[in-house]
Amino acid sequence: MKTGARALIFLTTLLTITTANAKIPKIDGMSRVTHAHAEQALACSKKLGRNPDLLIVADMRLGSGDKRLWAIDTRTGKTIVNTEVAHGRGSDPGSKGRAQVFSNTPGSLMTSVGLYSIAEAYKGKDGHITTRRRLDGLMPGFNDNARERAVVLHPARYVRDGWAGHSEGCPAVSYAVMEQLNDRGLDNAVLWIEGDVEGLSEAVATCSGTKIRKRFRWPWQKKLPVQPEWSPESTEAFNPYFQVVYDNFCPSPELTASLSWWAGQPIYAEAAGQRWTLRF
Repeated sequence: MKTGARALIFLTTLLTITTANAKIPKIDGMSRVTHAHAEQALACSKKLGRNPDLLIVADMRLGSGDKRLWAIDTRTGKTIVNTEVAHGRGSDPGSKGRAQVFSNTPGSLMTSVGLYSIAEAYKGKDGHITTRRRLDGLMPGFNDNARERAVVLHPARYVRDGWAGHSEGCPAVSYAVMEQLNDRGLDNAVLWIEGDVEGLSEAVATCSGTKIRKRFRWPWQKKLPVQPEWSPESTEAFNPYFQVVYDNFCPSPELTASLSWWAGQPIYAEAAGQRWTLRF
């Protein structure tokens, strides 16, 4: 092999490795801790067998009028969308436009934090043909009830430029943004929802194999509820039959009819001595 050909192969290999291990560049409006968590979430998704082309980050610690959702092309590091996103009305009991509490509990109408896999597409029944996406929560104890709660990525009329209303737990965006995301491709994408929840920093750090990045808290600030520990090391395949609630506008299970279908092969992980399901 000629020297020039060897050099070309070496440079190509080096570029591929560099691209695969490239970190997310600094993003305007995103806090340092949220940025660190987003990088860890990307590393975590790769450890769980995904190599996403698109990373969507929603920082629910910011106000609903802020552009707190970023869609990042992981191959180029470029932010392709920066927009508003809704949080669950149960997370904002005072209707102050800022999520204060989070939950994974069915019927809570709250936003669930953590890493999600963006799953299959489906059409709405609200007179629009915009494609929506179901979500699979990948972090037991934090968001693994997403299917049961019918938490999906969908468009809504109550999200527009400079303002986002309340969903019932879904990360809803405007119709125009949903079209943009669909055009960019959501078949190989993950979602990270940031929130002030105890144990979230430790969980994503454990999965990614990196150090914990936590926000500073004053001693007098209210302690956060403790979440179960998560270790994604022990896995076992299984094919269960899930009962799932469904509706275009992400209502609570009490308000909807239910339907069921075969889910794909999930992965089990050991968490605090129990067996949790990571659904892909």
